[in-house]
Amino acid sequence: MKIELKQQLQRQLPSPKEDRDKVKQVAIKGLAGFLIIMVTLTGLSRTANALTTPQVTIALPKGGRIEHKIQGNGVLKAKDEESMEASSGLKVKDIFVEVDDRIKKGEPILELDAKELQEKLEMSQDDLAKLKLRLQQLGLNEDYSTVLSPLEEANNKVTKLEEEKLNATEKGKVKISRGEQKIKQAEEDLLSAKKDLEAFKGSNLEEQLKKAREEEDEAKRHLENQKYERDKALKRSEQVLNEAKENFWMTAGQGVDITSAQQAVDRAQMEYNITKSDWDRNVKEAEEKFKKAKDKVIQLENGEVDQELLKQEEEKVKAAERVVEEQKRLQEDLIIEQEELIKDLDRQIESAKKEVELAVQKENNMDLEEQQSEQKQAIEKQLMQVDIAAKEKEISRIQKIIAEGGKLVAPADGMIKEIKVEKGQVTTGGELVTFIGDDSKYVLEVELSQEKSEGIQVGDQVIVTLEGEKRPLENTIVENISYVQGEGGSKKKISISVPEGIPGMNASFEVTNQSEQYNSIVPVEALKEDNGSYYVLVAKKKVTTLGEEMVAERVNVMKKESNESSVAVEGAFSPQDNIIIKSNKPIKSGDRVRLMEQ
Repeated sequence: MKIELKQQLQRQLPSPKEDRDKVKQVAIKGLAGFLIIMVTLTGLSRTANALTTPQVTIALPKGGRIEHKIQGNGVLKAKDEESMEASSGLKVKDIFVEVDDRIKKGEPILELDAKELQEKLEMSQDDLAKLKLRLQQLGLNEDYSTVLSPLEEANNKVTKLEEEKLNATEKGKVKISRGEQKIKQAEEDLLSAKKDLEAFKGSNLEEQLKKAREEEDEAKRHLENQKYERDKALKRSEQVLNEAKENFWMTAGQGVDITSAQQAVDRAQMEYNITKSDWDRNVKEAEEKFKKAKDKVIQLENGEVDQELLKQEEEKVKAAERVVEEQKRLQEDLIIEQEELIKDLDRQIESAKKEVELAVQKENNMDLEEQQSEQKQAIEKQLMQVDIAAKEKEISRIQKIIAEGGKLVAPADGMIKEIKVEKGQVTTGGELVTFIGDDSKYVLEVELSQEKSEGIQVGDQVIVTLEGEKRPLENTIVENISYVQGEGGSKKKISISVPEGIPGMNASFEVTNQSEQYNSIVPVEALKEDNGSYYVLVAKKKVTTLGEEMVAERVNVMKKESNESSVAVEGAFSPQDNIIIKSNKPIKSGDRVRLMEQ
């Protein structure tokens, strides 16, 4: 019974091997399932990461210049307006022009009463004579205003001597520096000569003999070459001479003029003689050189040192020593001379300062009444000089009008800008007419804010286009910049020279300036600011547990210059770094980012 139960159980229960196989299969299936789940979760994680990670646009920093473009509009004004004047008390008989009229040179503008002009001229001449007599009575020097006081002369003398001392000191420094350089060069030459002498003495006789034999062989080859070249040249010259002689005899036999043929023979003979003489001299020099080289070889073969070369090397050392000594002597003389010059100038300055002190004392001791008298006389004299100059100008103006028949005429082709009198009125002195000549220059005046005008400088080339014109004018530059007070604070008035136009005409301008060369320029959107400090974000690759990722890193920079679109910066990044320009989400340093496909 027990045996049958055991056999039945063995048939129903699996064997141990079958159990192990089933467990293995279950484990494999479980591992496969786990891997599938992990891959699925990783994919979902990456997808979610891609959806939540900010996308950024990048750019590489590049070298170049920042361009500043400034544009605006303004109104033309005449740069040179001429005021035409006349004395007071003159009746205006007629006016021939109106404001804005065009007028040619010499054409009349208005007419004044001729009789009154003549009377005014005589009266002005009398006034001028009285003024000059009064000036003579005062006994003043007409150049008094240009005479310096003793104190001013003394101060000027001190200033001049101090400037002279400063210049002498600077020149002396330059001369002494040059002298030191010459001494240094001379000492280097001396050291080189001594080394050459030691090297010559240290060389053995065999080396000298080898070199001497090479020189002998070279001299021999040169001699043979000279002889060969001489024979070849003489052969050519002799052939030319024979041909000339043959031509001479043929010409003589024909009974024609033989002058030309004779000249050809003479010329060929002369060329032959010159060629022979030159080449004989060359061969002789080559023979002497060969003999000298041969004798040197014999001398060295006999164990004798080349005394001539030794003497030459020793003489080089002596000459270099003399140069060093001479340069040092010159340097010492220069220093002494410079010191004496400065001492002399110091003595002169000290003496001039004493003169200043004496002049100050003299002025302080002057009687107050005398000072006031001198000042009064000086002022009176200057006033009279001004009156005399004005009267002379008035007389010249009246004489010119009288010469034109009492008419005020246009000094050049141009336009009448303003008429300040009417027909029948009596002049009150001063301006009668404002005239603008055709050769007058014009200026375009524009007011700009401080910030906008920052890049504009005097001398900048400007593109100016007149209203209604398509092509810009040439030779338009900024000639003046001044400060003006306008609405919203201080501004700058930019004056641009314009070669042509009409006063009151509108015009536009454009100025383009370029900065210096910068190594790193990025779009202006890339620059960030934090508490007065500037920085950029750089997208850099980093390896993490999930693989390789892009991370934004902050790099502090220094802002150099910028315009509306670009900014020049300096910072610890390379030209290959990806500078983040913009992002679809706010980002900061350390955030993960992904590059936007471009």
